[in-house]
Amino acid sequence: MKRNRADNARDDEIVPFIGIPRKWANPALKIYTIIFLAYGIWFGYQTLGNTAKPLIEKLTTFYTHLAAASVVEALLFVSLIQLGDILMYLTNRFRTDVEKVRAEGIEQGKAEGIEQGKVEAYRQWQAWNTRRMDAEAKGQPFDEPPPGPPKTSESGVSPD
Repeated sequence: MKRNRADNARDDEIVPFIGIPRKWANPALKIYTIIFLAYGIWFGYQTLGNTAKPLIEKLTTFYTHLAAASVVEALLFVSLIQLGDILMYLTNRFRTDVEKVRAEGIEQGKAEGIEQGKVEAYRQWQAWNTRRMDAEAKGQPFDEPPPGPPKTSESGVSPD
C-alpha cells in the first residue's frame, strides 16, 4: 500500500482513548496482545491444571484474574509509552536548545573575531603611521608599504 501525505499527517494524531501517537498504536497493541496471551497461557496452566478445585471455581478464578491483569497491563503499557513520548520530547527540546546556544556562540565568536581584527588592523596602521611620521621628521626616506592583506605573487602564494 502506498503511503501519502495524509497518512503521514494522520500518524502524528493522538489516539483518543489511550493517548499515544497513532503510529505507535498498532505495534503497541501487538506487543500488549503477545504479553497478555503469554501470561494467560501461563496463568491458565497454573490455575486450571494444578488444583483440585471444581472446574467452575477454576474458570472463575482464571477469568477474574485475567480481567484484572489486562487492566493493570494496559495501564502500565500506556504509562510506559507516555514516558517514552515525554523522554523523546525532552530529548528533542534539549537538542534544539543546544543547537540554538551553539549557533549563538558561533555568531558571538564571529563578532568578537571581527572586533579583534579591527583592533589589530588599527594597531598596525597606527604603528606604521608612527614609523612614517618619525622617518619624515628625521628626513629619512620611508618606503615601507602600508599594512593590509599580504601581497600574493602571481602563483597565488604569499612571498613570506
